[in-house]
Amino acid sequence: MQYLSEYPGPSLDDYANVRALNSAFIKASSELKGPQRGRLAASPFLLFSFRENDAKWWEDALADQRQGDLMASDTLDNPELSGIQTAALSFLWQLSRRNAYAVRVISGATIAWCASISELPIITLLDRVGARSDLMLSRLDDLDAIGRRLLSKGTSSERNVRRSSQLTALQSLLTRPAAGNYTALSAAACRMEGPLRVLDKKM
Repeated sequence: MQYLSEYPGPSLDDYANVRALNSAFIKASSELKGPQRGRLAASPFLLFSFRENDAKWWEDALADQRQGDLMASDTLDNPELSGIQTAALSFLWQLSRRNAYAVRVISGATIAWCASISELPIITLLDRVGARSDLMLSRLDDLDAIGRRLLSKGTSSERNVRRSSQLTALQSLLTRPAAGNYTALSAAACRMEGPLRVLDKKM
C-alpha cells in the first residue's frame, strides 16, 4: 500500500534539532534534574513558543521601521537564552522555507506565520526580532493543560505514560482555538439566557 507524502512531517534531523533546543532551553530556564530534563526534552515539539499565533505582535515586530521605535522592546540579557532564541528562530526560518507543515507539527505555528518569517532574509528577521526579550515564551510556565501535563506525567519514568502525556499535549497545542475565536465563543455563550429549543417547521 502506498502512502501519499504531499504533507511530509518533520524528519529525524528535525526532531534531533527539536530535542537539542528543548534540552538547552530546559537547562537554561528550569530546575529540573538530569533524568527529568532528558525525558521532557524528548517531547516531539518545542517547549517554548515564538508567539506564533499572535499575528498583531508579529505584524508590528516585522514592520520596516526606518526611523526606529521609540517604544522599543527590551533586549534579552540572558546570554544562554539569547543563543537558544537565535538558534531556534534560525532553525524555524530554514524549516519554514523547506517544509512549513513540519514547522506546524513541532511548534503549532500557522502556515501564514511560516510565510511571514520565511519571506525575509534571515539577517533581517534576526535584526528585527532576534534579541527581543518578549519573543520567546515557555510552554511550561503556562498553567493550562499543556504546562501541567508536561511537568507531571510528561517527565514520568514510565515510557508509555510519558509518551502518551507528551502526545496529548501536542494534540492540545495543534487543536487549540486561536485566542480571538475563543474569546468570541465565550462572549456568545455568556449572552445566552438558557438552552435553546428548535421547533419543527410546519409544512
